[in-house]
Amino acid sequence: MNRVVAILLGGLVAGTLDILYAFVVYGPLSFGISPQRVLQSVAAGWIGREASRAGEWNTALLGLATHFLLATIMAAVFVLAAGALRFLIRPALLWGFVYGLILYVAMNYVVVPLSAAATGHFATLADAGARLQESFSEVRGGAKDYPWLIWGTLFTHTFLVGIPIAMIAQRFTRSS
Repeated sequence: MNRVVAILLGGLVAGTLDILYAFVVYGPLSFGISPQRVLQSVAAGWIGREASRAGEWNTALLGLATHFLLATIMAAVFVLAAGALRFLIRPALLWGFVYGLILYVAMNYVVVPLSAAATGHFATLADAGARLQESFSEVRGGAKDYPWLIWGTLFTHTFLVGIPIAMIAQRFTRSS
């Protein structure tokens, strides 16, 4: 039961911190994007950018659900790994930071490039290799006009996602 609580709480906390960061940074601090558009950009992973933008609040809600689903999956992977590899819960700050770096690479270089966000369709087996090769050939997480965004993306994956998940895992898996 403690692992289930750790997974759900980890997903909720990490998902909330991450999406609030996105609302602020991609909103008033840089591009002026509304929270609805931020959430639609998450939904674009399923249905492509054009369809996501056309869907108004329906696709924004799809994006919100997707965001928290992904955060919960991220928490589940760490909590289950920490159950098998007990060293992952001590020190939580170190392993949470490392996990956040892994999540940064997984999301920016694998998940997003294989999604429908850029092309409007998921990668097929035929084009997956090409998409991944292109993905790993460039630095992701920022924009040319805002080069500091890569550091922000690393920050959010490590300090707002990885570390909170690891700290919650440490708290709830100690006794299980």
